[in-house]
Amino acid sequence: MAILRVKRGTTKPSTANLAYVGELAFDYTNNALYARNSTSVVKVGGELELVYSIETAASSISVSYAFNSAYIYTIVVIATTYGSTIDTSSTTINYRTSGLSNISGSALATYANDVASGVTKMFNGSSTSLAIPDSYSSGITLASGISKTITFQLTPIFSTGFTDVRQWLSTGRSVTTVTGQANASITMTEFAHSIGGVPQNLLINPGLDLGSPDLISVSIYRTARK
Repeated sequence: MAILRVKRGTTKPSTANLAYVGELAFDYTNNALYARNSTSVVKVGGELELVYSIETAASSISVSYAFNSAYIYTIVVIATTYGSTIDTSSTTINYRTSGLSNISGSALATYANDVASGVTKMFNGSSTSLAIPDSYSSGITLASGISKTITFQLTPIFSTGFTDVRQWLSTGRSVTTVTGQANASITMTEFAHSIGGVPQNLLINPGLDLGSPDLISVSIYRTARK
């Protein structure tokens, strides 16, 4: 039986590694197969592809990434602050152009925490700073620190045709809890943002500007729409 071998390595290849359209390479560390198209290297298969990641000590972060309507994106934000100071700030996300101009949109959210009597709803429209009301619930005495995990999907919305994308929809969930206590306090928020334009930058402020260090991690994954 003939043996067919493709290029191989321990990371995702670049266009410098794959010079020809259709050329293949296998990342045997992460068990992922990649192919070269006319402009870039893409992952073969339907699994989510990690296309952006950053970890830094900061209380907010600006993420510049060229979102493309050929894909659906999943964004994961993990933010923490160390210390026993209680913060009751909400997360805000500004969806911005490549020139860092804010794009207006609308936000709808439902949220509850372990000291609330019920679910609360929030709505705001035509705003350039879209809120996620995920503040710490103060359900327990804070001894370690606060954490927020925000996961949302960014999806292109068509207008007159499949390539005519003027609106994007962001839907997700934020969970606020503690970083090192067994009797964790919890706030959970489910939210939707309707964005009147194509985002090319995200300004994410989890509101945890309290301790030392304040840490934030952002990962962006994508999958092709078709």
